[in-house]
Amino acid sequence: MLLTVNRMSALRALRRERGENGRLTGARTDLAAPDPAPQRRWTASIIPKGPLAIDELPSHERPLDIVVPQARLRPRAAFFRSAVHGDDIPSGSYISLGEEVASVGPELLFLELAGVMHPIVHALVGYELCGTYARDPRTPRTGNVTFGVEPATTKARIAEFLDGCPGLRGVDQARCALAYVADNAWSPTEALLALLVRLPVTELGFGAGSVTLNVRRETTAELLQREVRASRVPDIEVDGTPMGFNYDGYGHFDLASIARAESAEERTEAIRGVREKYLDDLRRNRELAARGKIILPVIADDLFADGGLDTVMLEASMACEELCGQSLGDVRLALASPLLARKRQKLIWSLLPWEPGARYARAMAARPEASDAAPEDVLLLGDEFVTVEEVSLAGD
Repeated sequence: MLLTVNRMSALRALRRERGENGRLTGARTDLAAPDPAPQRRWTASIIPKGPLAIDELPSHERPLDIVVPQARLRPRAAFFRSAVHGDDIPSGSYISLGEEVASVGPELLFLELAGVMHPIVHALVGYELCGTYARDPRTPRTGNVTFGVEPATTKARIAEFLDGCPGLRGVDQARCALAYVADNAWSPTEALLALLVRLPVTELGFGAGSVTLNVRRETTAELLQREVRASRVPDIEVDGTPMGFNYDGYGHFDLASIARAESAEERTEAIRGVREKYLDDLRRNRELAARGKIILPVIADDLFADGGLDTVMLEASMACEELCGQSLGDVRLALASPLLARKRQKLIWSLLPWEPGARYARAMAARPEASDAAPEDVLLLGDEFVTVEEVSLAGD
């Protein structure tokens, strides 16, 4: 058997491959015709669920997205939703996921998703494909994230791919989303923070300017003589400014290790570990400041609190004005409108990995009119619909 998945089915398959193997292990290839052999015809029972990260066999209600090289080769099965890719797709645009399954490659996938996803969520998928993490293929919003994986591609490779197929549908939209993507994000929330910093005010971002993520900054020889660390890696730097941000999520300090301690000795060791991490963070900020980088910490509470990130960005803008005598991009403009601030906070809430967002996702997916909702009212993350509406933080 041989088939090639695309669009949302490919996104699930590539997430599974990266999450389980730490990278995309298959060779790049060209598109082959689907073939049910050794079976004589396609049946749902021969579809391999493991490589495709599906728990149930595809059906008419939940079809599998596949791609074929010619229209006459479309399988006549209701559990497939097939598309045709012709000779205008660059060679090597597909990737093997094993003997039975192939997928569109990450560059072609990014192009295809331009016609499926809201542009902001599309950009977040770009961060994931170009980053060192993979979302859960089945529950991308609230599922476990695999960290430390090899990037599936880079922003430059996606841009080169789009340049190689200028006539294809969705290229212009894909280029627009790619403009806000940066390489080397280490986590989904870090990527969201970087995107919000980068997005223009008209797209509910802060318009601070382009960003660079997780680049190692070497320590000066003068400081090395005093036995400080040889280098530091700020999470997010705003290009052309001294400002940057480090995202410290709930797991940044392992406070749970203290609660788990079963003896006084274990508790003392856990407290020591948390304290050492805290002190290292303080030293990191000092050492980066000595290199002219002011890196502000951003915590999860800043994102969940109403207006919390706005306050952080105001502080960053004020620091930039004091240090450089210049504004931090369009941050002041982004903060000037209460209406934009409300919409921006709703956007942030709609994209965070938390259960209220997932509940809205399930509710929207169950509504017949969900597919007809306006782009500003619905976001699509993985295969989950999420309403951009007021949410209550009480009890969550």
